[in-house]
Amino acid sequence: MAIVYYVEDDQSIGYIIEKTIEHAGLSGYGFQDGEALLEKYKHQKPDMILLDVMLPGMSGLDVLKQIRKHDKETPIMMISALQSEMDKVIALDFGADDYMTKPFGVLELVSRIQSKLRKNYYDQIYQLNNLSLDDKKHLCMINDQEVYLTNKEYSILKLLLRNKNSVVSKEAIFKDVWETDFIGETRTLDMHIKSLRQKLQAKEAIADIKTIRGIGYTIE
Repeated sequence: MAIVYYVEDDQSIGYIIEKTIEHAGLSGYGFQDGEALLEKYKHQKPDMILLDVMLPGMSGLDVLKQIRKHDKETPIMMISALQSEMDKVIALDFGADDYMTKPFGVLELVSRIQSKLRKNYYDQIYQLNNLSLDDKKHLCMINDQEVYLTNKEYSILKLLLRNKNSVVSKEAIFKDVWETDFIGETRTLDMHIKSLRQKLQAKEAIADIKTIRGIGYTIE
């Protein structure tokens, strides 16, 4: 399930965005300011970001510039009441992939989100040394040899590779892979991680899944 972050300080518009994301079959995280989004971003990269331009404290453009310093791939769409051509040009020049003005239509928002995700989520290749995932073909390769993974193992590995060298919490794994917030029973996740490690080690992958006690996992 693709993850979408959005920043909107207007609660009524934020609610519309939240429900739009849910109805599109995506997982959404909402924030009321840019600083909160950047803090979450440090620990888990989303598949897409929706940014209001006018925010309390750090503006949406400042958040955009911070992210684009080291991330050129994550699609970012600005949503703003500013409608002049110059406002749009500035945002696009700073690295935004799209610009949508308020008030907006829900169907158009869904269409634009899905269009960006098709290009940046479903057809990606995730790489770490001699390990790669071809998401379009749903293949895991190590040293150019295919490795069989169950659907859950594949989804876990993809989530870890999307956030390589960062810690992915158990909560985030359950929400992304099992589509639930409930983590009362963690043995299932532990068993999948153990099996995944064994398969990677058997094929001599130069990739190590490490347990961060009390938090989650990272791959490096």
